[in-house]
Amino acid sequence: MGSGRRPEAELNALRARVETLMLQGLRAPDIHRALTGPENPSPIILSARQVRAHMAAVERAWVVRAGPDTLEADRAAAGARLEELMRTALGRSTLNARSNIGVGYLNAYLKAQEQWIRLRGLDAPSRQELSGLGGTPIGLTVRLADHPAEHLEPREEARRLRQLAADRDADADEEEGSA
Repeated sequence: MGSGRRPEAELNALRARVETLMLQGLRAPDIHRALTGPENPSPIILSARQVRAHMAAVERAWVVRAGPDTLEADRAAAGARLEELMRTALGRSTLNARSNIGVGYLNAYLKAQEQWIRLRGLDAPSRQELSGLGGTPIGLTVRLADHPAEHLEPREEARRLRQLAADRDADADEEEGSA
């Protein structure tokens, strides 16, 4: 193949293959080797940088597909798939009730049910609001403790402040003398 941009159909097929390999947990070097290596029956000419660019494009497509406008539809589809899985697993568990296979299907049912509960938000704690009498807001009364200095006579307050100032002057003089 010559240089230049790939046709749209070929680009889509390549990105679908890259996405499949990404979902298998492969990293860029492994994806590059899988697409271009000798074990591939029809290897593709592709650089490691191009693989990383295709991976970034796949991730951008994931973001677009998982946008807020599709979130509810995705939740509904996931719920429907889980309900179908639960129905099938419970039915097969019943059919194979006398063997270990039935236990395996029952475990699959229970795991699907846990996911369905989480998806629906049924495991979320219930919301409780606290209020005062008749639904009014709760009023908080905060009382600060009195300080003894708040009850001094004006003359005693003045004497206390002069003493405090003298102590601070002595501390400042002591710091200047040691420096």
